[in-house]
Amino acid sequence: MRIIAFFIFVIFSYSTYSQSLSPIPVKGGTEFYFQSDYPFTVKKIAVSGSFNNWAKDQYVMVFDEKKKTWRGTVPLKPEIEYHYKFFINDSLWITDPNAPNATEDEWRNGIIIPKEYGTPFIKEIFPPQNKRLTKIPGIKAILSGYNSKVDPSSIKVLFNGEITKHNFDQTTSELTVNLDPKIEDGEHELIISFADIKGNRNKGVVQRFFLDRFITQINTPDFFNDAVMYEVYIRKFFDSDGNGSGDFTGLKQKLDYLKNELHVDALWLMPFNESTTEHGYNVVDYYSIESDYGTLSSYQQFLSEAKKRNIKIIMDFVINHTDSTHPYFLDAYKNPKSKYTSWYQFRNPENSDWNHFGVDRRMPKLNFDNPDVQDYFIKIARFWMDPNGDGEYSDGVDGFRCDAAKEVSHKFWNRFRKNVKGLNKDILLLGEVWDNPNFLIPFFKEEFDMLFDYPLYYAMERFFNNNDVNGIVKTLSEQREIFPAGYQMVRFLANHDNDRALSKMGGNSDKLKQALTILFTLPGTPMIYYGDEIGLTGKVPPDNVRQEFDWDAVNNSENDSTAIFKYYQDISGLRKDFDVLRTKDDATQKSISFLKSNDYPVLAYIRYQGNKKMGVFINNSGTDISNPSFDFTDYNFEMKGYEIVDFNKAEFEEINNHTDISLNPPKAEGNLRLNGVTLKNGGYVIIRFN
Repeated sequence: MRIIAFFIFVIFSYSTYSQSLSPIPVKGGTEFYFQSDYPFTVKKIAVSGSFNNWAKDQYVMVFDEKKKTWRGTVPLKPEIEYHYKFFINDSLWITDPNAPNATEDEWRNGIIIPKEYGTPFIKEIFPPQNKRLTKIPGIKAILSGYNSKVDPSSIKVLFNGEITKHNFDQTTSELTVNLDPKIEDGEHELIISFADIKGNRNKGVVQRFFLDRFITQINTPDFFNDAVMYEVYIRKFFDSDGNGSGDFTGLKQKLDYLKNELHVDALWLMPFNESTTEHGYNVVDYYSIESDYGTLSSYQQFLSEAKKRNIKIIMDFVINHTDSTHPYFLDAYKNPKSKYTSWYQFRNPENSDWNHFGVDRRMPKLNFDNPDVQDYFIKIARFWMDPNGDGEYSDGVDGFRCDAAKEVSHKFWNRFRKNVKGLNKDILLLGEVWDNPNFLIPFFKEEFDMLFDYPLYYAMERFFNNNDVNGIVKTLSEQREIFPAGYQMVRFLANHDNDRALSKMGGNSDKLKQALTILFTLPGTPMIYYGDEIGLTGKVPPDNVRQEFDWDAVNNSENDSTAIFKYYQDISGLRKDFDVLRTKDDATQKSISFLKSNDYPVLAYIRYQGNKKMGVFINNSGTDISNPSFDFTDYNFEMKGYEIVDFNKAEFEEINNHTDISLNPPKAEGNLRLNGVTLKNGGYVIIRFN
C-alpha cells in the first residue's frame, strides 16, 4: 500500500504543478526561465547539458529585474532529446523545476525535446513523455500559437491511431482528453496537431506513456537463476592466429578456463556483427560475422563447444541504430524518395540530417514505429536462434542482450518477446535499461526476462563511498515489492561502459573482496567483466576499460593464494556449492532477510531456503567491531549449530574451544550475537547456520 500511495503522489504532483516558466521556442533556439525561492542570493545561473557536454559557463542566464526572473536562450535543434540542469553560483546543480520532464534516475536531469520556432507548440502536457502511470490519466495540455491564438477548429487528437474526442478552453488554451477506462495496460501513443488563427500549423506532437495498473507474474528461464555470467570483448580476449585481434577460435580455446576456473554458465558476447568500429556497436550487416573474429564456420564451432559445456551464449543485439554505412541508410541518405527513408529518423526533407545515438553521427537511429523495421529485426533474431532454419535451436544463441533498450518502443519489445518466445520459450531476453526501479517496471511487463541492476550498482557505490547500508537494503526490498514475480536481474560491479571493478574500489583489494562477496551471495545472476578477475584497472571513457586480457597474469596467479584471481575462483565456487545462495527472491518466494546492526552500521543479511541458512556480514564502517550483534524481525530464525565458511580480515576468539555465536531468543523477533568475533574494517564473514 505504501508503494502504491507513493506512485499516486508522484502522478498527482506532476499533474498539478504549475509550469508557467516552462522552456519555449524562440528565434534563437529555446528560452529557459527560473525564479528563485532559495534562502541565499542567486548571483549566477547557467544552463548546461548534453548539448554542450555539460560545460558550466557557456550559456549564462540574465536576470530580468522587472519580472524577477532569470532567462537565457540556448540554440537547441528542434525534435532532439536533450538532458540538462541549471548550475547556480558556480557550485550548485539543480533540476529545472519547470522542465517538461525529468529522468527518474538519481541525477534527475531535466528532459526537453525542443519545438520548431514559428509553429504552434505545446507549452505543458500531462502525462510527460514516456511516463509510467498506475492509473488512467486525464490528458491535459496547454496549447500555444505562434504570436496568435490557437484555432479551435484545427485541433486534431489521435489516440493509438484513432481520432479521439477532446475539449478545448479558449480562455486558458487548455486541451483535455478523457480516456476510456477500459484501455489496456501497456504503451499508448497520443498525437496532437493544431494551427493558430494565422494559419501556422505544426506537424503533430507525439506523446507516449506507459499504463501499468497490474503487476503480474512473468515466466523466465530458470537456468539463469543459478548461472554465473561473463561479459567478453572478443577482440581483446584471446588471439588464436597472431593477427592482432581476438577471435572465435581463441574464445573456443578458453572455454575450459571460463567453465573450470570461474564456474561460468552464460557468456555475453559483445557485438560480433560486421562494423566500422572496434567495439562493434554500430552494425553494417546483421547477418555477418565481424571479419576480424573469423567466419560463420569458426563461430559455429565455438558455439558447439560452448553448448557441450552447458555454457549459454547471449548475443549483443544492437538495433536502436545502425552504422551510417549500412546499405539501407546509404540508400536513403539525401534521397527522400528511397523506400528506406521511413526506416530512419531524418530531421529534414533532404535526408541530410538525422537523429543518432549519443553524439556519434555514425549511429543513425531507426524508426520502430515502422512495421517494416520491426519485421526486419524479428527476422534477424530468428536467424541467430536457428541459423540453418531447421526448426531446432541447438545451433543458435541462447539469449539476446538488447542494447539501449529504452531507446526502442515498448510496443516493439512486446511484439519481439511474443515472436521469439513462441519459437523457443527458454531464450533469454536481457535488456539494458540504465535507470531507476520505477522506470524499469514496464520493461518486465511482457517484454524482458532480465534487466541489468543499475539501481543496485549505484547503491553499492554509495555503500562503499559512504557506508550507506540502508541504500542496499532499500533497493533490494523495493525490487521484491514492485517487480513482477519471476523477474531476473544481472548484478555486476563493472562492464564495458563503467569503471573496472578494482578501480571502482579505489584499488583496494579488501573492498573488492567485500563487493564480490555481496555480488555472489545475493539473489540474481552475478556477472564478471572480462579481465576483472586478474585485476585489470581502468576508468571511463570506455577505451580505458576495454583493454587486452593478460593471460600471463592468470598463469602468475595460479600459485598465489592472495591473488584477486584466486578470490574470483573461490567466491564463484562458493555460490555453486551452496544452492541457498542461488535461490531467487521475489513477491512469491522470499529468500533474503536483512539484519539490523546494534553497533556500527554493518551490512548483514541471512539467505535462506527451507531449513538452509547462510549469514553474510560486511564491515565497511571505518572501524573494527568486536562481538557484533544484530536484531531481526521478519524471519523465523532457528539455529542448532554453525560453520564459518569464509572470511577476510576477521578474527575469532575461542570460547570453550569454539567461537560462541548465539541466538537469543530463537524465534521471529530476536537477536543474533557473534561472540568472540572481531570483524575488522574492510572485512567480511560468511557463516552457514545449521
